[in-house]
Amino acid sequence: MQRTDGTRLQGDSGSALLMALLVLVILSLLGCALLAFASVESSVANNGLWAEGAFSAAEAGVSRGLDQLSATPATATQAIPATTIANRYTYRSGRRTDTTPQPLQFLREQNESGYSLEGGTGYNAQGYSFYVYQINATGSGPLNAQREIEVQAEYGPASK
Repeated sequence: MQRTDGTRLQGDSGSALLMALLVLVILSLLGCALLAFASVESSVANNGLWAEGAFSAAEAGVSRGLDQLSATPATATQAIPATTIANRYTYRSGRRTDTTPQPLQFLREQNESGYSLEGGTGYNAQGYSFYVYQINATGSGPLNAQREIEVQAEYGPASK
């Protein structure tokens, strides 16, 4: 390269190449950071998906617990064994910290006097009993995703 006065500049050769390499390195680092960010976002999305699946499995455990409620606490409180759903999720009765299925809990018998079973019929002056149970169900999924649901449910009316 020459100046306008005809003399040649010294030491400027390769500066454009150096600037291009610097820009290339900066863009490469930015690209790597964006790829890492996208990977983390994908992992967070998968974890959320698995957590929702574990919650749905826990809901299935609650439904099964509700199905077995009766006026006989001995049979109504039986533990719900670990049951697999869709080869990826399981549910069982008990809390997340329990290692084995736990029985449902009978909390109390509650009496309601004069409760009517059907619209205007079935009135019982002595009343009816309602049985109150507590159901704890835990759902599990991939990568240790776990969710627990605790429900109190009443069974009844049952004649005294």
